[in-house]
Amino acid sequence: MKLTIDREELLRGLGRIQAVVERRGALPILSNVLIDARSDGLAMSATDLEVGVVSEHAAQVEEVGAITLGARKLHDLVREFEDPEVRIRTEDSARVGIECGSSRIQLLSISPEEYPTLPSAEGVEFVEIEASLLGEMIDATLYAASNDEARYNLNGVYMELSEGKLVLVATNGHRLAKIERTPPAPVSFLEKGITVPRKGVAEIRKLCDETEGSVEIGLGEGFLLVRTDRLVLSCRLIDGDFPDYRQVIPSGHRIRIMVDRERLVHAVRRLSILAHERSGGFKMALEDGSLLLSASNADLGEGNEEIPIDYTGDRFETGFNARYVLDALSSVVAKEIAIELSDDLSAAKLRPADDPDQVGIIMPMRA
Repeated sequence: MKLTIDREELLRGLGRIQAVVERRGALPILSNVLIDARSDGLAMSATDLEVGVVSEHAAQVEEVGAITLGARKLHDLVREFEDPEVRIRTEDSARVGIECGSSRIQLLSISPEEYPTLPSAEGVEFVEIEASLLGEMIDATLYAASNDEARYNLNGVYMELSEGKLVLVATNGHRLAKIERTPPAPVSFLEKGITVPRKGVAEIRKLCDETEGSVEIGLGEGFLLVRTDRLVLSCRLIDGDFPDYRQVIPSGHRIRIMVDRERLVHAVRRLSILAHERSGGFKMALEDGSLLLSASNADLGEGNEEIPIDYTGDRFETGFNARYVLDALSSVVAKEIAIELSDDLSAAKLRPADDPDQVGIIMPMRA
């Protein structure tokens, strides 16, 4: 293999895969990037067996071939190169020479034959969706996904097509986030619903940021594929049943209040500093014309916040985890938030005042 590639192009491709490659896995090959020099350019592949990415890059290829190199070290080297072009060639079956300006580097390689085969997009039906729309939906849900490996079926975002709408849902059992949007074209392969792992969803979100216009999504054998002009991202699906989220979302409410989002965010942030480190809880009370927030910590002290609202009725008091509330509020871009409550033991529903299709559900706690 022998090729020349623009340093910035190579650095961009290597930077893209850093979050995908396995850092300290049991298989050393998964710490490597597969570089495949073809007659029409260069392809870079990386995977941790859960998430995979294949990207295509322009390059002057003199001799075709494939190598694998440590992804992190190669990225660090290329980042420090100063000249605009990088030359890569195989020295022998175990060594690769890299040149840039006056720099001459030799790196050890693992045989590309050991590299896992990544899912192919061949034969997969793809549907276009605006990258900004998909990114918005991920932002509204990913934060609520579980980190508990014991509940692996909750370690991702559930996606389905319901009544013509694309629905994304995530939950950890104590909170839930859901958003519905109408896609430009029916995503029929999501009628049965799939769950995509957190890491895969996070990589899809990055891809949405990098893409102007649309991305394409398709369903392979056990994988969700997301494709742009020169990149295919594959995410292994979680093999487990996602709970019926419809049973968790309250069907009604006794109290609804409207609150300025920014004002509430800053108030809860201040109280979260004083909240007990273990529980992170704070109290929320409603009185005529006021939303009262408070937190106390035997080692620090206590704090109180008052926000004027349009409320008339009996005093109502409950408690929530401050981080859960802040995460839900941060996923919303609306100026005003609607908070719907039934009683002190029931979940609260938070949503943009002008958007009933995005909701955050938070179970109460004793602050």
